[in-house]
Amino acid sequence: MSNKLGEKIKEIRLEQGMSQEEFAKELGYTSKSTVNKIEKGVNDMSYDKLQLLIQKFDLELNELFDNLAKDMGAKVISEDRTERVELTVLCLVEDGNKILLQNRIKKDWNGYTLPGGHVVKDESFVDAVIREIKEETGLDIKNPVLVGVKQFPIKYGRYVVFLYKTNEFEGELQSSNEGKMEWIEYKDISKIKTVDDFEELLKVMNSNELSEFQYVVKDDIWNVVLK
Repeated sequence: MSNKLGEKIKEIRLEQGMSQEEFAKELGYTSKSTVNKIEKGVNDMSYDKLQLLIQKFDLELNELFDNLAKDMGAKVISEDRTERVELTVLCLVEDGNKILLQNRIKKDWNGYTLPGGHVVKDESFVDAVIREIKEETGLDIKNPVLVGVKQFPIKYGRYVVFLYKTNEFEGELQSSNEGKMEWIEYKDISKIKTVDDFEELLKVMNSNELSEFQYVVKDDIWNVVLK
């Protein structure tokens, strides 16, 4: 470990007003001597501890590694090329003129929407959408096709949703603690309370010309851009 990085870690600790002993406890080290050696550049900090440091003190990765790269004479990757990304999937399951919707009960995103969820580490996107639909609906979907991408900014990066579509499935429909699953006819969608951007989302997923749904934020106003 470069001593520059050790100095940066020490700077972070001091900004938090913490002793080496308190800092060690916060990161799960058994002794303050470990922190002392890291700050002096004698010991390396493991990847999982770096992740914990970033999460606990709300840091950007470049805050830690820019100094290290400069000290080694390496080219620093600019922020416009590297960012934090959160990966998720949604699926439009069709049965004739009906689609499968989830009546979400959580307050943060209330209303009818498509089922889906997060992609886990090392999981393929196709496997993720198959797994999530099974967990939330009880159905085994087959041959999900990628029909678009939704994205919006989050702190230090972006939230990406891969949009899939299929009409092939089997199994018995069931609901989960995320919300009740219901088959809704296309003609009846306007009669139910959907999540705020559902109309635009469906437009992208059922279009042969559109493939992207993006929120662009300007002056704290979130604008939908379809491409």
